[in-house]
Amino acid sequence: MRPTIILSVVVLAFYSGGSLTTTTHDGQQQQTRQDSQTTQQSALYYCTMHPEITSDKPGECSKCSMALVKKESNEKEKTQQPSAKENVQQAKKLLADAKKQLTREGKYNCCVKDPCNQCALDHQSCPCYDNLKDGKTVCPECYGGWQRGEGKDKSIKPADVKTSFSTHQH
Repeated sequence: MRPTIILSVVVLAFYSGGSLTTTTHDGQQQQTRQDSQTTQQSALYYCTMHPEITSDKPGECSKCSMALVKKESNEKEKTQQPSAKENVQQAKKLLADAKKQLTREGKYNCCVKDPCNQCALDHQSCPCYDNLKDGKTVCPECYGGWQRGEGKDKSIKPADVKTSFSTHQH
């Protein structure tokens, strides 16, 4: 074979994922296969909730039944991991979205202008505004908002807002 033909075969092998068909000088076709898995290390799968649970093949976590995910190489993993700041931003967005959904479902009626997080996180609801109108206590976060002048109902005075730091329940 001439050098240009050999180079063409190598390029084709690379772009075809390691499998190619070549024609020999006598006209017969010959299939050449290079298994890319033999040149790579075997994959490792792990549970995102229980990283100590690992497997060399896809499956489920033996503790929580979540699907195991493929662990990428360390370099790729480092570049794909979000920063702490990005994680916090994502958490804030998810919480804001959850509060909007709870509001649409009629489960979230906060009494301060910037709706509290505590009730959403603790109870997936916020009846503080209804409680406030009935003369009941509000959560500590809402109480703090009222004391800073952030109440959303101008007819209620911050001095009239009550909270119970130890027994507040929804």
